[in-house]
Amino acid sequence: MASSLASGMIIQYLTTCIACLILAFMRSWALTLVILSAVPILMLIQGLSQGFASPLLAHEREQTGIAATIIDRAIAAIATVKAFNAAEMESQRANASFLRLKKAATMLNRVWGTTSGIAQFVMMAMFVQGFWFGAKLVREGKCSAGDVMAVFWACLIATSNLQMCIPQFITLAKGKFAMVALLTLVGDAPSSSPPSDAHPTSPTSPNSLNTITHGTRKSRTLRKITPARCYGELALHNVTFAYPSRPTVPVLTDVSLFLPANETTFIVGSSGSGKSTVAQLLLRMYEPQEGTISLDEQDVRFLDEEWMRANVAGVGQQGASGVVILDGKSVFENVAMGLLGHSDREDVTRAEVEDACRAALVHEFVRDLPEGYDTLLGGGAGVGLSGGQKQRLSIARARLRNPAVLILGMPLLFFSFVLNV
Repeated sequence: MASSLASGMIIQYLTTCIACLILAFMRSWALTLVILSAVPILMLIQGLSQGFASPLLAHEREQTGIAATIIDRAIAAIATVKAFNAAEMESQRANASFLRLKKAATMLNRVWGTTSGIAQFVMMAMFVQGFWFGAKLVREGKCSAGDVMAVFWACLIATSNLQMCIPQFITLAKGKFAMVALLTLVGDAPSSSPPSDAHPTSPTSPNSLNTITHGTRKSRTLRKITPARCYGELALHNVTFAYPSRPTVPVLTDVSLFLPANETTFIVGSSGSGKSTVAQLLLRMYEPQEGTISLDEQDVRFLDEEWMRANVAGVGQQGASGVVILDGKSVFENVAMGLLGHSDREDVTRAEVEDACRAALVHEFVRDLPEGYDTLLGGGAGVGLSGGQKQRLSIARARLRNPAVLILGMPLLFFSFVLNV
């Protein structure tokens, strides 16, 4: 609204105001000056309104963001809230946030209501003195009654349009603070590319760095490393990480882990201890602020992204919302899509899909469907799946793809790393 409607309305109101003022000065400049003598007071009132409202607007926006975060987290994890009977606690947190938001909005409305009332009073007083001075000019023969009325209505329209600019300026102020918050969020987001002065710890390819010459200027460009084989040895070296939405709240601090190849490693901990964060860092959904993550003794920042996606796969704990189901496609087609973009093969056999479903413990469920692996899935004419069944379907896709590293996100307590050769 601030970048479209409000800007256009301000231009319209200001143009009308200027045209009316020109007309009023042409009829009687003295009467116009007397009527407009209170305009500086109106401008002072507007400036005070903006000065008092700006910090209140920032506080109101902050409280709105806090309330939205509380509600969004409770709704996204509604199953966890129910499991721990935490509905009353979440309701109390939301109500406390709403009370703070209501208090901030009330103070803001008081400021705007007070300044708008004072501005209206000053404008009405301005026209009272204008009629008095206009009558005096008519009695002295310096101005006709028609000119007095023309000046009066021109000034009335001008000041009315000037007053109508105030709500639009409020909208512009809200838009300004919203844009500042957006640019701050974008500016605080960490770059996904490695720093320019970084160097790979132990590059395996002698051609990992290539010198390119453009005319007489030379520049060194980094080429991603593509190892010949993935053994599956993962390690975190003094990793410190905070989510971009809360850059001042560290989730991991100086964490070092070693996950050997050819083994299954479990990371166990309470809710909120950082298990899922470690999984997301290993899947390169985020980059750590400090420290390095290595795969087969190579910094993952310098490994080729396509090679990483071909050898590392993940199944998150959000089974219902994190698994894509192709509506109108069969179970066989939904499982077979696990190879899409990760294999040169154009066909998948029924036996391979059944073996993957057996490994994911979903074969018996599929076998009991009306048409077995040819049963259509989806919320329309197909069969609907629960959250756990969708997660098992995702595990079957990963098993069919058979990556070197498989990261499983298990509910509540732990997730595991399944490393296969």
